[in-house]
Amino acid sequence: MQSRTHPLVLDGEFFGNPYPVYAAIRKAGNRPVEVVLETGMAYLPPGLRAWLLTSYDDIEFALGDPRFRKELDKAMAVFGHAGQDSVLYDNMANNDPPEHTRLRKPLNGAFTARAATARREDVRAVAHRVLDRVAGKPEFDLVEDFALPFSIEVICGLLGVPVADRHTFSSWAQTITSAASRDAIQRDAGLMASYLRDLMAAKRNSGDEDVLALLAGHPGVTEREAVSQAYALLVAGYETTANLLAAGLLALDADPAVHARLWADPALVPGAVQEMLRHQSPFNLSLYRYVSEDVEVGGTRIPAGSIVFLAFAAANRDDERFAAPDAFDLDRPGGDHIAFGGGVHNCIGKHLARVEAEVAFEALIERCPALEIRTSRADLEWKPSPTFRGVRHLLVGPGPAEVTR
Repeated sequence: MQSRTHPLVLDGEFFGNPYPVYAAIRKAGNRPVEVVLETGMAYLPPGLRAWLLTSYDDIEFALGDPRFRKELDKAMAVFGHAGQDSVLYDNMANNDPPEHTRLRKPLNGAFTARAATARREDVRAVAHRVLDRVAGKPEFDLVEDFALPFSIEVICGLLGVPVADRHTFSSWAQTITSAASRDAIQRDAGLMASYLRDLMAAKRNSGDEDVLALLAGHPGVTEREAVSQAYALLVAGYETTANLLAAGLLALDADPAVHARLWADPALVPGAVQEMLRHQSPFNLSLYRYVSEDVEVGGTRIPAGSIVFLAFAAANRDDERFAAPDAFDLDRPGGDHIAFGGGVHNCIGKHLARVEAEVAFEALIERCPALEIRTSRADLEWKPSPTFRGVRHLLVGPGPAEVTR
């Protein structure tokens, strides 16, 4: 697997179900392997050659080692793109300290555990409002009818995106993070950047208290950086949550006894969400990194300038870290996973994401007591994304009872 002349090809089948590949890598010693990403995404070109880290210890090492870099301009050169393509990507996720620290600091207060808890009732109201729209239906699409609109409303409400614009906003984001043509990605990236510039200009000195107003009025953040920050928060804020809800339900569906136990005892939801994050990591692969000098990881030398991806989904099923890692266990002690990354680049929205997932499953248990999946496993269509692992559609039923309140 480690031969320079025969890298492992990661194709659409891998993005739908990466676990057989990870199991084979573990069996071969769980060392870093060379790969080719058959499908591109956003600034990642198709056919990109890189290194893949899969063991928990190796990934934990990389997350804390400053030789694993993320400076955007240098990475763009490695990808073969010009810097001007990076209008939406010059954000905290694609920078290292001290720039990363400067960009993240203004947002920290809006994404603390306390701030997420304070929004819980607002999030709950969104969940029930979205479920009201499918009330009385014999079946509905969990992704299109619930998970996506729910997570979009939550993050757009926090950012301050007007209700009337949220569907268009979501459409742009889905194009940019997909395997769409480069022309389509550049078109929608330009439309989103223009929209965000205009919206934040209107919010500057408006007195609004949402995140876009915060970014627009912050003296330490340029307009370009504010636009890119807003984009990063939007995409990470809705894509991962929506994917987790569908993947989590699929994990429950695989073991009817576990599903029935959770539906009978909603007090188990917080622990179930932690296990979903571990077992069904919504981030399959991390965003890119590159090494600034030769680095030895797990006994393997990775040459300077190499692109590296961290397989969070593999680490979260590493049998050196977790007992029976492929089993979905409601009683497993939570919090030891790295679904949200780690180090300085740990996910800023992790507390909100957990609150959203908990509230969503609590609402589904309350409103849909007999919920079951109607889409067969053979008919599942997975998004062709190296990073975000999720299904496009998931038919479930029956829907909530008719609204009487």
